[in-house]
Amino acid sequence: MLTLEHIAYSYHKGLHALNDINATIDPGIHILMGENGAGKTTLLHLLAGLLTPTEGTATLDDTDLADRTPVSLQRRFILDENAFFPGRSINTFARMHSRFYPTFSDDKFRRNLKAFGLTGDEAFSHLSLGQSKKARLAYALALGVDLLLLDEPTNGLDIDSKSVLRQLIAESIDDGQYIIVSTHTVSELDRLYDGAIILDHGRLVLSEEAWRIAEKIAFVHSTLPAKYPLYEEQEIGLFHSIVANPGGKIESKVDFRLLYSALRSPARHNILTLITSEK
Repeated sequence: MLTLEHIAYSYHKGLHALNDINATIDPGIHILMGENGAGKTTLLHLLAGLLTPTEGTATLDDTDLADRTPVSLQRRFILDENAFFPGRSINTFARMHSRFYPTFSDDKFRRNLKAFGLTGDEAFSHLSLGQSKKARLAYALALGVDLLLLDEPTNGLDIDSKSVLRQLIAESIDDGQYIIVSTHTVSELDRLYDGAIILDHGRLVLSEEAWRIAEKIAFVHSTLPAKYPLYEEQEIGLFHSIVANPGGKIESKVDFRLLYSALRSPARHNILTLITSEK
């Protein structure tokens, strides 16, 4: 279990990046959403052990994530937009770096590279932004760590590569593992997400599993407006609506983009009340 208890972080006096974050997150693939400056990157860095909370604790099972011992660090890995991989190629880097991760699978690494159309011997200096991103993703997804943190993993990828990435992520997750994906482009991996973590100005708005959300609210897309919508948008002749789901039977998949927009609207209180209410 990944547990956040009263997590706060301040970069300097008066600038609070995170405020009193409390969440219990189950294994699976979770989308992390929030506006620019909401605290997403700060939260990822705290979970990765790159930052230490100003207050509170983050634990993965029995491991305090502020603990930077080798045993603790080998359970997690972060791949962010500015990640620097030293070495001529991803193969060179993997030979140096993977020895610190006992769960690394060279077979999976090779399969990932092949799926992306790479051998791993290509020099980083000769790779495009997208190709370099694919090489790094192929490695990260082969590490087999308990907690994998991905910051905007689809940036720089073409349409076909995004499809490959969806497949590789789905194949890479095992029971008991966690993948947290921070992204603004919600729709590209939305079929994979088991849960959502939503931040707003450094505070936690929602942390919930997708099936629990779908038990309480339904997402309707129709040419006609919904009856009694909690939230509704109209775009190109279609109404995109969130309605109450009083029966508790899951009628639709979670539309994470629509949910995020709704939770940034005056409908937030009513929707959160439904989602967090007891059965």
